[in-house]
Amino acid sequence: MSFLHEEYGTDVEIYRKPFSNEVIADCSDPRAHEVLVACGFVKKTVPPHYVWHQLPDGLSEEEQAQRATRAACLLRARGFDANVAEDLVSVEAVTAVRDEVRRQRISGAATSASPTVGPGAPPARPDATASAAPAASSISTHRSR
Repeated sequence: MSFLHEEYGTDVEIYRKPFSNEVIADCSDPRAHEVLVACGFVKKTVPPHYVWHQLPDGLSEEEQAQRATRAACLLRARGFDANVAEDLVSVEAVTAVRDEVRRQRISGAATSASPTVGPGAPPARPDATASAAPAASSISTHRSR
């Protein structure tokens, strides 16, 4: 079993499993796992080494796109290199998350329960040039196979 984030050299990859409706998010940083769970992803494991997240069954394609986009934007706001598949990008979710992150940064009202902030230090490789929530056209998408 291999993970796309390892193959592409990123922190997080969010994509639809080929020939399936399953939306998968793979990463290795525990702080990224927290954001994924807060966005509705369910942690899956195959001991001892494999951990990934998956959206629950039964969600509409629009709900999948909203959750995947929200997760990618919040992860990027925390400094992670997070990519989301093009078919999972929701322009509405990008706008909503960008506004939420800006409001919380301006007001300082973010709480530890919010996935936009957390108790841990930022990841080792923060991208200081990236915006908190990229415009829909600039969301990084993973490469097609």
